[in-house]
Amino acid sequence: MPKARRALAPWVALLLLLLSTGCSEKLSRQAGLTDADLLARGEKQAERKKYGDASEAFQVLLERFPSSPLAPRAQFGLASSRMANKDEIEAEVAFDDFLRLYPADPKIPDALFLKATLLSRQVLSPGRDQGKTLEAIKAYTLFLEREPASPRSLEASGKLRELRNRLALHEATVVNHFLSRKRYDSAEARARRAVAAYPDVTAAPTLLSLLGKALEKQGKRDEAETIRKTLAEKYPEHGGKKR
Repeated sequence: MPKARRALAPWVALLLLLLSTGCSEKLSRQAGLTDADLLARGEKQAERKKYGDASEAFQVLLERFPSSPLAPRAQFGLASSRMANKDEIEAEVAFDDFLRLYPADPKIPDALFLKATLLSRQVLSPGRDQGKTLEAIKAYTLFLEREPASPRSLEASGKLRELRNRLALHEATVVNHFLSRKRYDSAEARARRAVAAYPDVTAAPTLLSLLGKALEKQGKRDEAETIRKTLAEKYPEHGGKKR
């Protein structure tokens, strides 16, 4: 008997999969469901953490009743459920649609905060493409414009500092690359822009130090000395030492 049960197990699993797929298709084809029915179903499934089923219900509502007064709620629910289900690309699209279609909705700050959180999970390490970092910064900034004083605002401000520091570290990586290739003028130009753009982040002394190194390599000793003095004054722990 145990062997027979083990042999049947894959077939049972397949049958359950087919049944669940059938139920899913049935929802999209089922007539008579109102927008309120679909919204209630989607929100109930989300509460149960069945985010795939929740997304389906919200999607059917939006397809059948695009002008419904419940559509904004469904669109937000769709984006949130896709995010919870780790469908990152689909979630980002859904949040963008919500922000574009319902700019006056009271959940706009929520959507901006969640979109920023979603994007910040996808940022790449310094030296790689920082597109998601820039997008996350934009979303957090827009959120803070809408909600400047709240517990979430403190979290958003902290995330902004982290993301800006990541961009500064990216710039440091690029400057180091130029230095390693002996492209000292390019290293200097890039370091100067970065120092001006990120004077208040943790990586700021690193950028200053790299600028000093680029100047030193070009024989600009007076300017390099000025940078070392600035480092010693503003960041004593770095001591303005040569690198």
